[in-house]
Amino acid sequence: MKGKVLSLGAAALLAGGAFLLSGQTSSSNAQDLLGVSFIDNVKPYLEFRPRYEYVDQEKTGKKDANALTIRTKIGVKIGTVLGVNGLSAVLEAIDVSALVDDYAPQKSNYETVKDPANTRITQAYVAYSLGNYTFVAGRKYVIIDDHRFIGTIGWRQMPQSFGVLAVAGKPLPGLDFLLAGIYERKFIVDGGNMDWKLDKMPIVLDVNYKVIPQLRVKGFAYLLTDIHNTYGVKASGAVDLGGVKVSYLGEYAKQTDPYQKDNKSAKPDIDTDYYRLKVGASSMGFFGNIMYTYFGYKKAGKNAGFSVPLATNHKFDGWADVLLAGAAGGFDYGMKEWCISAGYKNPAIGKLMIAYLKFDSDKDPGIGKSIGSEIDALYAKKLTKRLSFLAKAAWYNADNGYYTKGNLKGTNDVTKYWLQLDYRY
Repeated sequence: MKGKVLSLGAAALLAGGAFLLSGQTSSSNAQDLLGVSFIDNVKPYLEFRPRYEYVDQEKTGKKDANALTIRTKIGVKIGTVLGVNGLSAVLEAIDVSALVDDYAPQKSNYETVKDPANTRITQAYVAYSLGNYTFVAGRKYVIIDDHRFIGTIGWRQMPQSFGVLAVAGKPLPGLDFLLAGIYERKFIVDGGNMDWKLDKMPIVLDVNYKVIPQLRVKGFAYLLTDIHNTYGVKASGAVDLGGVKVSYLGEYAKQTDPYQKDNKSAKPDIDTDYYRLKVGASSMGFFGNIMYTYFGYKKAGKNAGFSVPLATNHKFDGWADVLLAGAAGGFDYGMKEWCISAGYKNPAIGKLMIAYLKFDSDKDPGIGKSIGSEIDALYAKKLTKRLSFLAKAAWYNADNGYYTKGNLKGTNDVTKYWLQLDYRY
């Protein structure tokens, strides 16, 4: 714990030192000699996010998990570096501490909560903006659209970030793109961290074009070294029908062998696909959505079904996280998911939402296609300008479960509850 405090304290000193270098107090001798400030337009930020999580899983013989953790985030945004217009930087550190640690991996024979005590530099990058283009180098959060393929997994106390060399731009009105190479992945737990050689980096290409205000189309290629190549298209938009806003989404992707291997002795053999359809409506604070998602199965002689290992899967496949292993590693017999959600949102009342999810295998694994079902519920309220509250629950009702990489998962009922405060400055 002492080391974690020192590490986070170092980040705090760095953020504080930014004020000294920015000229907001007396300037340094080095600054006087150079005739230019090292950094200007410094904006520090803080977050404290305490959260209680309870986990009960049947038939495991383990004790129920009770985890009270707190995320402490400290960061600084530097608007101008070395006096160069357009050159900026971000430095951020997060400490996750366990105040009540009756959960694995903190203690054995307890159910797992994936918020182990940890301290990490989560963002450290420089960016240079020139006209309609921005160049980025360093470790940062990467979010593609709604996190379905690449996201931060920000629900966990320690989010996911990537080391990237990237360029993003808007070469034409309505057209934008992102091209990035990924040289490292910092997962929510250190056991999932990965590194790649620069000449074998995963490549991300994302191109979006707004055809009309009601239609946005996208093409993407996510070439993940050692895992797979994903190529896809997407169309989305919203239409206002006299006070009722109707939104829609259609997405298709194909996965093949990865273009490159680095940490593996051989390339995986992949041939599968995926699609997602979603329709939603909202009016006067009420909203509802219906979404269908299909993950392709592992074909004969192939290594895996369709997978999204860099995504924020907690957002899509049930908050109980029972299907995380399949979404990240592939469903051997495929997966078909229906999600129906509805709720109400009002600044004075907050946001209430409930969702029902049904999961089935695409092919029969010999134990029946029904994987299970889940009910999720949420209440969120902004209490003050900086403080928000969240209560959340998930109830997974197991049926036959599913196979991923030859292992049977999802055969036990799971109940989870969360209570959370979030203070940001």
